[in-house]
Amino acid sequence: MGTIRREVRDNYLSRFPHEERMLTPFLSGFFVTWARERVEYNTSLKVFFLSPEDHFKESYGFDNELMLVYAPYQRMEPRTLQAIEQIFSQSPAKGRVETLNYFLVSDADNVREWLDDYTSSRQESRIIVSFTKDELEESRGDPWYIRNKLNEQFFGRDLFNYSLPLVEDTYFFGRQQLVMEYIDAVKRKENKAIFGLRKTGKTSFLFKIRRLIEGERFSLVIYIDCKLPDVRKSHWYELLGDIAEQIATKLDIENDYVFDDRKASRSFLELIKKAREIDKQICIMFDEIEFISFVAKIDKHWHEEFLDFWQTMWSCQSQVKNFSFIISGVNPSVVEINTVSGVQNPLFGIVTHKYLTGFSSEEVRIMIKRLGKRMGIRFTHEAIDDVHEWYGGHPLLTRLCCSWLNTIISQSEQKPISISREIFKNTKDRCDSELVFYCDHVVSELKEFYPDEYTMLELLSSNQMVDFIDLAEGETYIKHLKNYGILKEENQEYLPMIPVVCKYVGTELARREKRQLVFKIIETKHRESWLKRRVEEIKSDIRMLERIISNLNGTILFGVNSFPEADRFSNVTVAENIDSFTAFINVCYRCFVESIDIYGRSINKQKYFWEEVKTTYPNLFHVLHKIRVYRHERDHLQLNNNVSEQLITFLDNDLEGKNPSQVEDFYFVLQQRILDSFLYELQIVINKLS
Repeated sequence: MGTIRREVRDNYLSRFPHEERMLTPFLSGFFVTWARERVEYNTSLKVFFLSPEDHFKESYGFDNELMLVYAPYQRMEPRTLQAIEQIFSQSPAKGRVETLNYFLVSDADNVREWLDDYTSSRQESRIIVSFTKDELEESRGDPWYIRNKLNEQFFGRDLFNYSLPLVEDTYFFGRQQLVMEYIDAVKRKENKAIFGLRKTGKTSFLFKIRRLIEGERFSLVIYIDCKLPDVRKSHWYELLGDIAEQIATKLDIENDYVFDDRKASRSFLELIKKAREIDKQICIMFDEIEFISFVAKIDKHWHEEFLDFWQTMWSCQSQVKNFSFIISGVNPSVVEINTVSGVQNPLFGIVTHKYLTGFSSEEVRIMIKRLGKRMGIRFTHEAIDDVHEWYGGHPLLTRLCCSWLNTIISQSEQKPISISREIFKNTKDRCDSELVFYCDHVVSELKEFYPDEYTMLELLSSNQMVDFIDLAEGETYIKHLKNYGILKEENQEYLPMIPVVCKYVGTELARREKRQLVFKIIETKHRESWLKRRVEEIKSDIRMLERIISNLNGTILFGVNSFPEADRFSNVTVAENIDSFTAFINVCYRCFVESIDIYGRSINKQKYFWEEVKTTYPNLFHVLHKIRVYRHERDHLQLNNNVSEQLITFLDNDLEGKNPSQVEDFYFVLQQRILDSFLYELQIVINKLS
């Protein structure tokens, strides 16, 4: 049971004793630690800080004190909430109380209805749990009243379902180090750019920087949304004039300059000089820069006028050292290409840029736990790790996944609820089906601006890894896939950073090509030539790997005489039915698996395959293990439980969750899967050891 601290009684309630009746219901879960009367926006408010007891912290995820505000008025007005926001931003509330939610008590009988209407169009607003003063006083004897009200109002709002840029700090997570790097650049009057996939939070990132700069008041910030029609349809000198007008208005500078095709550059320079004379710094943010650049798709006059506009900016910055700019967009070519139409790109070399990729695992953990707790949802650590891995930390995809999990689970369970790894696994496909549009939106510009790299993404997403590796050498075709955070290189392997996007890309490619499986199967007419080439490639790479192992005195695979029955492997045929597949898998087993067992026994190591080979060559072991299991399934009437489980796992992966009867050319699919993965893993091992 909470209490009212003595200093609150002595310094506040001694003057307003009647308000203790209003505070009494909160003592079932809180201590009243602070109280003051505050006046903001010509509104007098009574402000209290409530420290939650442990059982309230546990139930609702409160980490700090909560603010309770009493508005002693019979009518609710927007200025009341504006005044509260001001209190949040000042000491002692700032840094002390919970930022996502607060209690509001009013004399107005319709406070709840008014808030519902007011906040319905303001998705980013804090969670406000409202009461009337009369109902609190009438509920003084009910120890469950506050808890019931919290359950009623607190758990109803979906905090994850927010897809617009964040204009306030309330729901901004992560990026702190990068934000400070860009703030420091503005202070040094250096130019910066930030690029990234759609919906990675670039605009929210700019808004965060703007809020911090305006809070410190060391620079004027002008934000330009380049996709707006009045911006992108402007000619270069008109846009320059509009920016000049904003600067002049905000700095109270007389603007009687002419902004036409001939005089705009000179006029802008003179205005910037005036700003310098009154010791004012300027930072101009250009969001969605593609719309006013040489890659513009809609307003193509910018293909030429891009040069005039940025030559002006470049020249002014060279002469007057009091302004800088930040560029944001999807396509970094606006700063990476050195010439445009045979003329030096004004942005080349004067703008350092980075890519905004997904949240780190820790940032995802903080966001999910903080928002989830306020909604009555607890994610286990393992579930959060799986969400981060599957969605790659992409802010929007992660939030929308959690939003759909909330929708799905809430239909059958009452909050508070817990979401485990198993629950996420069982609902992931349903969540993904709801995110198809957003996955397409994420990669749409990549498909448009970098078609070759998008083709590489399709190869990766359809498991055509041998072809992917062949084209990936030199990294010309994968540069932006890595920069955007779609692809990562780890231990000589290329892996998807956002698996859900790769799943979408692979599925769309299969649908477009009218294929059953995402994995691209060789056409019937090309199978014999493909098989012959693949067999020769595997033999060649095995010989190379053996030479490398010998030079390194490494763990030998097949013994001094290499793998046996090489001629039989050379003569395997296309697996068209059960008999030809059985012959194929038996040859693979004798050549590449049994030979390892025999060599191990020859050196008195009975578990050579399961220990030395597995430990030294884990990826290659996976393929060889699959060959062993598939061969045992063909040659043994019964399998032990362990092998049966492994068989189910391998088939589920190779057939993408389908039953064998559902897959056309089932036996060739298995043959291609084995040989493609065998060659790919050989190349990975060779690259690691070379």
